[in-house]
Amino acid sequence: MVEVIVVLIAVVVFAAVWYTNRNTGFDANKDGKVDLKDAGVLLEQTVKTVVTEVKEEVQKVADVNKDGKVDKEDAKVVKEKVKTAAKKVTNRKPKAKPAAK
Repeated sequence: MVEVIVVLIAVVVFAAVWYTNRNTGFDANKDGKVDLKDAGVLLEQTVKTVVTEVKEEVQKVADVNKDGKVDKEDAKVVKEKVKTAAKKVTNRKPKAKPAAK
């Protein structure tokens, strides 16, 4: 099972590196050959790209009041939404169980 997970991780990493660098090729340091140095550069570029994209998405999601920043006001909005949702869940009437035949 562990081997399968390791292989899946390797495939995902390779796919991410390929996708991020698909327009530039794999000779990242432009020395005319593809080697481990290129792999390091490509992996570094991929990580930077993924981290930047994740930060942007988190910013979009976390800025719930859409004022351009994530701050205490966003936390207050989330707190109220959670409180309201919790009240709805606790006030629900349980569904009746079907009668035994």
